[in-house]
Amino acid sequence: MKVRMIALLGVLMGLVSVAAAKEIKVKMLTNGPNGTMLVFDPMFVKANVGDTVTFEPLQKAGHTSISLLVPEGAKPWKAAADTEISVKIEKPGVYLVECDLHKNMGMVAVLQAGKPVNLAEAKKKAAEESAKMLANKDRYDKLLAMVK
Repeated sequence: MKVRMIALLGVLMGLVSVAAAKEIKVKMLTNGPNGTMLVFDPMFVKANVGDTVTFEPLQKAGHTSISLLVPEGAKPWKAAADTEISVKIEKPGVYLVECDLHKNMGMVAVLQAGKPVNLAEAKKKAAEESAKMLANKDRYDKLLAMVK
């Protein structure tokens, strides 16, 4: 009887954690809010491990969602142009995201899930990428400043 109760408790705990997971929508836009251009909206996402982030190309212009950097053990992703992609966040840390076609214009985003265990690595990679940008070179710095 005790074994069954423990097993049932384990199943219920698993269901609670699945039910608590959120789906977060991120728009890929040519013309963003407040006159911004070539943006993910929102550009900074605070998620929990277990959440799913869906990148939606609402304005067809060759937008992609590509993971530039993920925490150790997390699965990288790369969506085709103008294709929606859903990514389940499975590891805590900082995720750097870019649009392949528009990264040189600063079309980037930052996701944080739980503790930012790879923040130093993310800052280093972001600095390398920002140096190659033609516009919005400070975007990664501003987004990484939001990581807590």
